Amino acid sequence: MTLDADSYLCRLPTEVLLFIFTLLPAKDLTLCRRVCVRFKQIVDGLSRSDALWRDYCKSDFESVYKIARRKARAGMLWFNIYRSLSLWPKLSQAREVRDEFAAASCVREEIQNFKILRDGIIGVHKKSAIVYYDIETMEKSERCNITGEYLNYTENQDTIVILGYQLHLFIIRKVIQNPRYETNVTFDNVKSFILVDREVYYVNLNDEIYVCELEDGNLTHRLVSRSNDGVMSLGYTDHLHILTFERNIYTAYGQELVYRCSLGPDTNLLHTLREYNFLERMDWRVYIQWMYVLNHTIPEGPLRDIVSVRIYGDIAFVGSNWGVLRIYYAPFKNGEFDLFNSEPVKQYNFMERYDCPVLSMCPIIQIDVLESVDGHTVIVAMPKKIAVLDFIHNFKRPASVAMLPYEDVQKVKILKIAESQ
Repeated sequence: MTLDADSYLCRLPTEVLLFIFTLLPAKDLTLCRRVCVRFKQIVDGLSRSDALWRDYCKSDFESVYKIARRKARAGMLWFNIYRSLSLWPKLSQAREVRDEFAAASCVREEIQNFKILRDGIIGVHKKSAIVYYDIETMEKSERCNITGEYLNYTENQDTIVILGYQLHLFIIRKVIQNPRYETNVTFDNVKSFILVDREVYYVNLNDEIYVCELEDGNLTHRLVSRSNDGVMSLGYTDHLHILTFERNIYTAYGQELVYRCSLGPDTNLLHTLREYNFLERMDWRVYIQWMYVLNHTIPEGPLRDIVSVRIYGDIAFVGSNWGVLRIYYAPFKNGEFDLFNSEPVKQYNFMERYDCPVLSMCPIIQIDVLESVDGHTVIVAMPKKIAVLDFIHNFKRPASVAMLPYEDVQKVKILKIAESQ
């Protein structure tokens, strides 16, 4: 399509074209910028509208856009996040750069978990302390360590949650807006927990499920329900889900547990567990036992020794007990999630040569992702170290947005792209 000097579209004011473009899907904007120089400049100018591209991210990547924003590298706009999320189908074409940090030189420094936080900080749960690192430099951060041996740890921008070996659950608020607010609280006899934004759900030894709400000044908690089947794992989508040792799944509505389904011989176990967000907290030894009991085909190779699974939109990361990491893109068969009959787009083996032939394992215990400009960073934790995989997509760069002549682009008030976070 070409536009001559007398074209009607050429005579339209910039403000009108801006409004028209904001009504289009994100993929159509790419086509529009190829029409002519003027269209290209206007579309490129829209890349600075965070509200518009946040809406595009929400509509096209609903399951992962909030996570991508929270863990994105510093300085990224919503436009950059949309572009980076759009590049995952081309992962096999990306250039790779490998690195590692937090190497464990003794048993006390063995890694058990990590958490990516805001402001370029990653909290690494080691055997004797929680140590903070700067993601960019991979050096220890100035933030103070949390010393002590703990069973489990998680953290977000507001709260630190730690489960001790004596089954004491510590909930610590990092930001206190009112000096009268409680800064921390401890609960006893806790065997598992899950942190969801401003709520901590936890299960005690009696299989009673509680929630501690962090919104109010007091860190109060209340009973959600009790499971008679024994709680194996907690999952969360829009509601809390409970997986029991009897292979039943319930959803908590208020103080009532509503039965959803049972995992039986005809159930696609992986698909159902993914639907209720249990895969990342699954004890895979139990999962393999269930496959035996239900007469399912047991996978061979690395998938027989799964230790960890991380779901990130349409991407599935699978870590084995022997240091093998597999990355899948959209592993679906007949519309159902199916790792066992899908081929990975990437595969890595982090087992060191000196580990063999000694019967030493290299379990991949945690996997997470953060987005960068035209690329992705995958962080993989093993007891001995944390590996970093940078995937970089190279493109010819368009003219800098800062050089565009349309200085009034952001001054145009368009209701659809009003700044409402």
